[in-house]
Amino acid sequence: MLLLLTIIAFLTTSVVGDSCESYAHSKYGKVGRCIPTSSCAQSLYISDLCESHPADIKCCLSATTTTSNGLCGNYADSTIFPIAGNDGIVYSVVKILKEHLSDPSIYSAAPTDKDNTMTTTTSCAFDKMATAAKQAGVIITISSGFRTIARQQYFWNCYQTGSCNGGNLAARPGTSNHGRGIALDLNTNCGSQSGTKPSCGGSAVYQWLYNNAHNYGFTRTVQSEPWHWEYVGAGATPAGFS
Repeated sequence: MLLLLTIIAFLTTSVVGDSCESYAHSKYGKVGRCIPTSSCAQSLYISDLCESHPADIKCCLSATTTTSNGLCGNYADSTIFPIAGNDGIVYSVVKILKEHLSDPSIYSAAPTDKDNTMTTTTSCAFDKMATAAKQAGVIITISSGFRTIARQQYFWNCYQTGSCNGGNLAARPGTSNHGRGIALDLNTNCGSQSGTKPSCGGSAVYQWLYNNAHNYGFTRTVQSEPWHWEYVGAGATPAGFS
């Protein structure tokens, strides 16, 4: 009888997995893995959920695992808004986090009033890139993200009249990649421009982006605008110009 009870107890404990396997984090979702704490990126782990493992094995969470709504990392629990962009196509966007905005005061503005959103896909890629840059001591922020046709019309008028936004180059409404949700204007702080070659030697943000952004799917596409970066996804390569 004692042997039978021992076998039953063994089978019971063998069938029941670690709590980590079914743990659902409120922010990162069901993404736990029982691994050594030294291998857990950003030390995102929870104790006492890997019952069948030694003490140094914890339930490690991944800040970059995509949730069922397509979001990940610091944007995992963001509210998704449907907003029309180029050609009337409706995109799923999220508000850019305050810490990712060059001007945090626009966070509270309606998504259609300011360029304070980006598509869910772009947000996931940007969050990974910004996190990596921060670990290297570089803070990347966004001054302009997704744009509605009305917002692009504003920038187009500024470009045509030179009366606002510094008269910076802007695409005709309906043709900008800001209206497709893949373009972001970043805080490269390169100063005045000279022709097509930017003066960015002293910008730590620009230099980091130039050397690393392609690893996260971003690249430059407008030679005279070192602040303009676009998410093209896997296979991105550094721009052929500096």
